[in-house]
Amino acid sequence: MDKEQSIAHSEHIAPPLSKKIKLYITALLSVPFYRYGEIGNISYTVGKNILDGVILYTMFTMAEQDLKVAAILGIVVKYAYPGITMISSTYTSEFIDHLEAARDTSMQILRLIRVQVGVALGQSLGAVFLLLCFPPLFMYFFASLSFKAYLLVALYLLHHICDGSSQIIEGRTWFKIIEIKIRRGDNEKLSRNFWVIYTLAQNFQLLLGQLFIWTALGITAEFSPDLTAPLVSITVACGFLCVVISKFILPVTYKLKLCS
Repeated sequence: MDKEQSIAHSEHIAPPLSKKIKLYITALLSVPFYRYGEIGNISYTVGKNILDGVILYTMFTMAEQDLKVAAILGIVVKYAYPGITMISSTYTSEFIDHLEAARDTSMQILRLIRVQVGVALGQSLGAVFLLLCFPPLFMYFFASLSFKAYLLVALYLLHHICDGSSQIIEGRTWFKIIEIKIRRGDNEKLSRNFWVIYTLAQNFQLLLGQLFIWTALGITAEFSPDLTAPLVSITVACGFLCVVISKFILPVTYKLKLCS
């Protein structure tokens, strides 16, 4: 009896980091849905932090020094985002409730993939609005407009509406997908360590995001007198491309029958 208790106790001890990483890699290799979804998540993390590192810094500098609307931009983010969160989370929760009423997991996955397409479109549109806030592009398209200062605020607000609501929807629907494919999947070891895998993935993306946002900030600070420098332009283009393609990866691979 003591031996059984010892085994049970050992199973509840948190595995070391090396084993957590091994579980994460095993999940990537053995669960196609998780692999392609994570590739999309990582691509989005890299791209979004690159765009934030370059565009937000330069946009707020332009808003403060040239357009005098930096304070308004800050207020828009502070007071608009809670409303975006509330509306998006409410509709997503209702969708998940209706989804779970259908016991057929294949049908659930199909509906979740369709939502992922909508998420991909929303985040891509959000990336377009953010890209238009990049000072060289903003001034190229809108310099002659008398209301360009308020247009910058509107573009930034639209970016938050599209990208913020899509992130909330994507977070909950993605969790539902991996809950079906890993937590309720055939691999008992992965199922038993679902939260370890999920948390490690979140932490990895957080660290990756910090790496890329600070790298992008460093590039921006180095070339800030000339934001049209080739390295800055290439950095912004790479970040934009990563965001745009990121959430289409899982739906496309599903359509091509690469997921099972």
